[in-house]
Amino acid sequence: MSEITGFEQVPSHLWQYAQDQDFLADAARETKRFLTELALDASIDVHLVEARPKTLASYMVKSEKTKDDGTPKYNDPAAQIHDCVAARVIVYTTRARNDLADLIVSRCEFRERQNPGDIKHNGYDSEHIVISGIKDSDVHWRFGALVKFLGKYQGLEIQVRSVAGHAWAEYEHDIRYKSGAYRELTPEDKGRVDQYFVEAGGMRRYMDEIFDRIEELLRPQDISDVAPTDEPVIGVGEPSPEALDPTPLDVDTLSELIAERFPRDEPGDLPSLVVLVEQLAALGVTTIGQLEAALSNLDEGQIARLMDYPTETTRVRKLDDELLAVFLDRYVEAAEEADRRQLLRLRLRRVRGRFAIYSLEGLDGTRRPVAAARAVRDLVKLVAEREGTAATTIRGAVGANQSDVTPGWFPKKVETSAGPVYVATNLSRSYAETLMCELVSRIPGSGVRVKRAGDLLFEAPPENSVADSA
Repeated sequence: MSEITGFEQVPSHLWQYAQDQDFLADAARETKRFLTELALDASIDVHLVEARPKTLASYMVKSEKTKDDGTPKYNDPAAQIHDCVAARVIVYTTRARNDLADLIVSRCEFRERQNPGDIKHNGYDSEHIVISGIKDSDVHWRFGALVKFLGKYQGLEIQVRSVAGHAWAEYEHDIRYKSGAYRELTPEDKGRVDQYFVEAGGMRRYMDEIFDRIEELLRPQDISDVAPTDEPVIGVGEPSPEALDPTPLDVDTLSELIAERFPRDEPGDLPSLVVLVEQLAALGVTTIGQLEAALSNLDEGQIARLMDYPTETTRVRKLDDELLAVFLDRYVEAAEEADRRQLLRLRLRRVRGRFAIYSLEGLDGTRRPVAAARAVRDLVKLVAEREGTAATTIRGAVGANQSDVTPGWFPKKVETSAGPVYVATNLSRSYAETLMCELVSRIPGSGVRVKRAGDLLFEAPPENSVADSA
């Protein structure tokens, strides 16, 4: 079928493509917004997000390509050409590239995911994903043109690269495919240029590796090595005789709390507030007082600085990240939806390990760095096994029963050879250090030393110090 224009017959798919130019531009804009929001939600740093519709001239040339035997390459161009709208995301590291690519395929229906460099072995390195739909129907109304495009054209190509991989790919494409000078070279000189690109690919891999090392220092990937999986890294200070505010935690009271906490930010959407209330309830936080206790020792803007938000951020998102810093993996696992758990795990790297700075030295060598609350628990276990569980008791923070721990401090049961001990986990670093000092003083002659970021903080007194003081 074709349309008549003047004296020429225009294939219907070209006629339709010409009519769709404005629609394709809208779909490209929404694709860019979709990918930008996806990266922001996961706290993945991006250098550039771009999306563009293929021009009519370019589409015409591609749709008319033939195979080696002269038959058409595309029998149904509208369904078979997947870059009518194409997007590219440039991130800083290969780890970020892999994370974002994983997010895209988890959020979208996709028909293809490959890295052509795995086949070419020429230095190229870029994830190519062809999506055919968005899984979450709740966001369809926000990306109507993109959803309509995927229904009509049946595929959209997204490339995700590191900055090093992008530099290699851009220069290689300009030289090999656009440069007239390259085409004029002798076969021998072309071979030399090709070999240089292979060698540049090796340097590209080295740069990616170095950037990944930098990223690992800033945001450790193997989070099990830098902090335990079930403890908060920030929490409340010394016991307070004042009763916690018993006001029930619901959407309205939470909205009031975050309005006071982040007065200059936009509020955020109601469904996100509902999710936070439900997630906190799953953690046993059901009153305003419990929530305020959990957040009481966060410095103003502390988590925002770690998250390094690239744009204006809502109150709901900021509180979400603060709660992630307080409860760590417990907060992640309390999320009901798998997609949300995936996003929270990626964000967790921003705060995980920034507080794992305490290490214990003793007869069994130096233990890996842990967060303050974990260091307290490790010392409690040492004291209990050396002096008995009674020697570990500290009012409100350590006791033989769960009820001995101040409400809101989320007691954790520590098994020792002398019996179980309950220890508060929701501790500020300053109060945790006070507890460390007290616990170390109770095991004279043990040789235990506590270091903070490599500097000696406390050490157990000599064996005869108690007798001398008496």
